[in-house]
Amino acid sequence: MKKFFVIAAAALVALAACTKAEINDADYQKSKEISFTAVNGKNTKAPLESQYYPTDIPFGVFAYALTQGQTWAANSASGQLYMNNETISYSTTEDANGIYAPSTTYYWPLSGSLTFIGYSPKATTGTVAYAPATKALTVTDFTVNATAASQQDLMWATTQADCTDETVADKGNYLSASDDTQSTYKGVNMIFHHALSQVKFNVKKAAGLDDYTITVNSITFDAYSKGTLTVTNDSPAWSAQAKQDAFVYNTNGTDVVAPNNSAEFAAFGVANMPVPQTLAAATQTFTITYSLEKSGVNLGQKTVTMDLLGAQITAWAPNTIYNYNIVIDLKKIYFNPSITDWETGASQVINVPNA
Repeated sequence: MKKFFVIAAAALVALAACTKAEINDADYQKSKEISFTAVNGKNTKAPLESQYYPTDIPFGVFAYALTQGQTWAANSASGQLYMNNETISYSTTEDANGIYAPSTTYYWPLSGSLTFIGYSPKATTGTVAYAPATKALTVTDFTVNATAASQQDLMWATTQADCTDETVADKGNYLSASDDTQSTYKGVNMIFHHALSQVKFNVKKAAGLDDYTITVNSITFDAYSKGTLTVTNDSPAWSAQAKQDAFVYNTNGTDVVAPNNSAEFAAFGVANMPVPQTLAAATQTFTITYSLEKSGVNLGQKTVTMDLLGAQITAWAPNTIYNYNIVIDLKKIYFNPSITDWETGASQVINVPNA
């Protein structure tokens, strides 16, 4: 059997989020609470493909205070921890339209500025830490579940540096996910970026096989699903990648029949989200099992394992979708006719008598 691959990669859209907070501190003015703008989105554990941040996934925020005249670029090491990995959740308690807020309220400082660092989801499978001196957010030993429906879409937020109440006052207007109407809620914008990759498989039959039914029974792929994310100065990098369980594609027990139209591909299952990684021969592989039938005749089943490394794809980058388009071809039946040589038999003398 022959398999050919064509890859199409596309960057996912960054997500935006927001929240509210408060503490009783004499050094901070109670008249102006710190808030983060949020956009409502769909509820799902699958890859988040909307610009709207979901309402059912809390995110985490660190905030550091700098004194008047200091900047985050030059003085991050002097930053004083103000919000220590706060959990930010969606709520309609303070605003019927909904806002993202922590359980404790925080206020803007009377002078100086605040810098905000965020990530999602708060309940991540890794250990999260932030180092202001190096401006590095780390998520250590993040592990991706082998089943797509249970995977976390790990994201990091663009650093919001040197913020004051005045600089963020007009940043909070956003569109509602439900009806695209303008909200008047204002606060610090949090723009999230996907830290993982997406891998999808699509299948079709090769041309000329319309009379044959090819059914894809299963696809699994073996790749790195654990690693440590380090985001330094808003630049993500992965390290210490390792393998866990193989990723499994399924369609709720329903096999996928390759379409007769040779121009179309059928998506098999939903996307999986491995950690970004460089591909190598015999390291990242996929296994496909498919069966063949013609006019009710069962022509058997075959399992093939192949490398995911190819000419078009040599690595999986963060915030990027990769489509593996699988073309299943069959070996044609040919005939090789030949004729066996005549065998030389015994000779017999026949005597004809004289009359």
